[in-house]
Amino acid sequence: MTTFNLIYPEQSDIAYQSMVFPDGQPHVKLDLQHAGTIDRSLPLRILTRLNNANDLLMSLFVKNALDYLEFSTIELHVSYLLAARMDRVMLDGEPFSLKVIAAMINQAGFKKVRIFDPHSEVSTALIDRSYAVPNHTFVADALKDYARLHPGEAPVLVSPDAGALKKIHRLAQHLAIDNVVECMKERDVRTGALTHFKAMTDDLHGQTCFIVDDICDGGGTFAGTAKMLREKGAGKVNLIVSHGIFSRGTAIDSIDEIYTTDSYKKVEGVHCLPIGNYL
Repeated sequence: MTTFNLIYPEQSDIAYQSMVFPDGQPHVKLDLQHAGTIDRSLPLRILTRLNNANDLLMSLFVKNALDYLEFSTIELHVSYLLAARMDRVMLDGEPFSLKVIAAMINQAGFKKVRIFDPHSEVSTALIDRSYAVPNHTFVADALKDYARLHPGEAPVLVSPDAGALKKIHRLAQHLAIDNVVECMKERDVRTGALTHFKAMTDDLHGQTCFIVDDICDGGGTFAGTAKMLREKGAGKVNLIVSHGIFSRGTAIDSIDEIYTTDSYKKVEGVHCLPIGNYL
């Protein structure tokens, strides 16, 4: 498949130049001579991060330019989906942000939309012809790399909250891992405060735990969960997250090692795997 690569421009099958005008508007210019060498009847994908509004606009502008060049089958492959966490109206007076973003993507008329580990099934419900790419291969790679560096430590998969339960059990089944620990917490939606961390286990007997989730932003959930796991006897607590924002840095209390991808950005100081391996 031909790739128009907005994540790794140097790897794009169609060369292009991008810029931002002084008023903040993104712009793109395709290399027409280069594009002329591509068979326009074959499927083409736009590989992109949708971290912000300009990323979304750039992807839609590229789709429009390719439509004018009469490429017949254009897909959108998204490493990180803007507003995926705003998958409902949280409080009165707030928008249903994901629905707005989905409407914009739908209007572009992509043949298919693939999204790497979206926050919930609401994303694929709202975006036409969309498919979730699970984190299974990424987590398997992370566990394999950890086992290479730390042989002999059997993994325990940990779900940090109720929202991740379905995903963690699918993952455990895929990886043939029997040892899963379910955790719970309470969050005040008005303040974001986290309290009442609980783990559905009595004693972890020095085992190595891997908290697995889709996004790490500030890291409060994982610090609280890791502290609780250590109190339950965990020997080590590691974190595997598909999307690493790390708005407060990568030093998270009680976490030993972190695995993530560059789906949102390249993260220094942790094990950061290239998203191109999974989309």
